[in-house]
Amino acid sequence: MFRQSMTLGVLAGLGAFFTLSAIPDAAPNTGMADPAGLLRLYNQYRAARPSGTTVQIGLTGLGNLSQTAPAAFGMLRADLASGAVRSQLRGMPEGAYELWLADNRASAGATALADSSDTILRAGAYRATPDGLLLDASLTREQLSGFELDRAYVTPAGQHPSMGFVLTGAANFYERLARGYVRNPENTAIAVETENDVWALVAAGRNIFLRERFNGNGRTCSSCHVESNNFTVDPAFLATLPASDPVFIHERNSDLKELENPDLLRKLGVFVANADGFDDPRNKFTLRPAPSLQGLALQSTPPEPVLVADFTAIGAAADTPERLGWSNDALPLRDFAIGAIVQHMPKSLNRRAGTDFRLPTDEELDAMAAFQLSLGRSEEFDLTRLKLFNPQAIAGQKLYLDTGNIGEPGHKNCNACHFNGGGTGAFAFNPDAPGFTPKLDGLPRGFNVSTGTNVNALPIALQLKLPRDGGFGAIPLPGGGFGNFGFIPDVGSFPVEEFTSNSIIEAADTAPYFHNHTVATLEESIAFYGSPAYQAVESIGDKIAGPVPVKISDDPSDPEVQAIATFLRVLNALENIRSAVSATERARRVVRAEDAREIALLAREEAKDAFEVLSSGSLSRAADFTITLARARLVAAATALQENNLERALTSLRGAREVLADTATLPAGYRQ
Repeated sequence: MFRQSMTLGVLAGLGAFFTLSAIPDAAPNTGMADPAGLLRLYNQYRAARPSGTTVQIGLTGLGNLSQTAPAAFGMLRADLASGAVRSQLRGMPEGAYELWLADNRASAGATALADSSDTILRAGAYRATPDGLLLDASLTREQLSGFELDRAYVTPAGQHPSMGFVLTGAANFYERLARGYVRNPENTAIAVETENDVWALVAAGRNIFLRERFNGNGRTCSSCHVESNNFTVDPAFLATLPASDPVFIHERNSDLKELENPDLLRKLGVFVANADGFDDPRNKFTLRPAPSLQGLALQSTPPEPVLVADFTAIGAAADTPERLGWSNDALPLRDFAIGAIVQHMPKSLNRRAGTDFRLPTDEELDAMAAFQLSLGRSEEFDLTRLKLFNPQAIAGQKLYLDTGNIGEPGHKNCNACHFNGGGTGAFAFNPDAPGFTPKLDGLPRGFNVSTGTNVNALPIALQLKLPRDGGFGAIPLPGGGFGNFGFIPDVGSFPVEEFTSNSIIEAADTAPYFHNHTVATLEESIAFYGSPAYQAVESIGDKIAGPVPVKISDDPSDPEVQAIATFLRVLNALENIRSAVSATERARRVVRAEDAREIALLAREEAKDAFEVLSSGSLSRAADFTITLARARLVAAATALQENNLERALTSLRGAREVLADTATLPAGYRQ
C-alpha cells in the first residue's frame, strides 16, 4: 500500500469519529448507496471496538484459488505493537502448515493476493493440539515497522503464499478503515480521512460494481445484482433482457455452456453456485438466486454469544467470520467479490487467475465493500413500538409478534428468526412455560440464525430435480447435498440443513422466495410455514423438539396469513419510501446534472415499488383510506421524479409515509 499523508489510523488512535452531517454540497454520484448510513454503522463499530493494537482475522478457503480444505477454518490475532501472534485452525487435512502475514504493496499489476511486490513475513509453524492446530509466535519490532497487516495465509510447510495457500483472510472493512488501511481507488495516495473522502470511496465502489468486468466474460457485479431491481434479478426481470445481455453469456459462448443451467436460470432466476468447492464442479453444485444486497450491513453479525441452537457456531462445519450468503457460510464481504469473480465471471471454466479473469486490488475490494455496506437501511425497527394506521397491517403486526403467551393466538413466531423484521435471531426462554416451550422474541442476542426449513422438499423442487442444497457447510450429508452436523448433549450428532434467516423488511418487492426461488408470492411464503414440509422440521431425532414452533395455516388465502403479508407489505413500503427520500436528497446535491437525473430515476423505481407492494395481495382490494391515500401520493411522487421536480417528490413521499405510520415510532433514518 502507498503511505502518503495522514491516515485514518492516526485519527482513530485519537478517538476520532465521523460526524453525521448533511450531504456534502458537491456530492459524487453514489446511486442507491447512502454513505451517511455507512458512517453511522462505522461509528457504531468504532464505539464498540476494543482499544489496543490487536488485529483479528478469520481464515477461510477461497474457492479454487486455494488448495482444497472445504471444512477448514481458523482465526488469527496479531498484536502489531508487541509482535505477539496467535492462530488456531480446525478441520485441516493431516499435514504440517505455516502462517504468513502480508503487507500488500501497490505496483503495476498488483492484486489483493500474494504478489512479488508485497512484504510477506513468515510467522511460524502450527503444532497439533486436541482442539486442532495452534500457533504462538512473536515478530520483531523491525519486522513490524511500517507494516500493515493486509492479509494472512496458511500454507503447507515450506510453501510461500505466492505458490498457493490453503486458507487466507483479511480484517473486515470497518477495521481496515479504523486502521488507515483503506484508500480511494481513484488515487491510492489519498488516505480516507474526511466524510467527503468516504462519499468519494462509495462512488468509486459503485463505479466498479456497475462497470468493471475484471477481464472476464463480460459480466459485472451488477449483471446479477441490478441497482434498479433491488440489487437482484428474478424471472420477470430476466424476461425483459435481450439475449445479448452478459447474464446470458453461457447461451452464446460454447466454453461457458455449463456455467449456468439455462432453463432454470430463466424459469426461477437461479445461478449455479459451487458453494462446496470446485473439486467436482459438474456434480458438486447448488442453484441459488442472487441475494438482494439491501440492508446487507445489518445481516453479517457473527454469532455472539454462542447458543446451543446455533449449529453454525458449534457444529462440525467451518464457522465463518462474517455471516453472508443464503447459507451464512459465504466468504467474508471483501473476499466475497473475489469468489464472485471466480464463480460467475470467468472466460472459461478452467477459472485460471490472470487468464480467465484478473484478481481485484485491495483498493477495489475496499471500495466495493464501502458501496455494498451503504445499500439499504442502516437501522433496525422496533416492532413493539411501531404504530401503523392500516387495520389489517395492525392485526398482522400482532400475529407477527405472537409467541403463544397469554392473550396471543398461539405461536406464529415470525419474530423469532426475523427479529424486528431483520435477520437477527432473538432467543430467550420463558420460565413460566412448561416443558420445552421457548419465548423466542423476548431478548435479542446478537447473532444471525441459520435454520433448516425443508424447502428442498417442496413439490416444485422435486419436480424440477433441483440439486439438494444442504446450506451451511461443506460436509456431505446422508440425505444428499452438503451441509453441517450439529451436536447436542444427550442427543448426539445429527445432520442439519441450515439457511440464513434473511431480513424480510425488503421481502415484498423481491419475489420469488427462499434459497431456490420455488415460492412465487409473499402469501405463499408465509403459508409455507404451515405446510407439511416445514412442520416436519420440528423434531431433531427423537429426543428434542424443534426450537421454533409455528402454528399457522398452509392456505395463502387464510386471514392470518393475509394479515401478516399486509404487515410485511407496509414495512416494505416504508423502506421503499425511506430509500426514495434518501436518494432524492442526494440527487439535490450531486455535482453533475446527469447524475442528479440518474439518481432521481432510481428514486422513482423505489416509489413505484412502494406503490406496487401496496397494490398486491389482499391490498389490491383495499378500500381503507390509509392505503388508497398512500398509493395516490406515491403516484404523485413517481410523476414528480420523472419530471425531475425533486421538491414536490419529497413532499409526496413524506405524505405517503405519514398516512402509513406514526413517524415518531419509526427509526430516525425513516423520519427524514
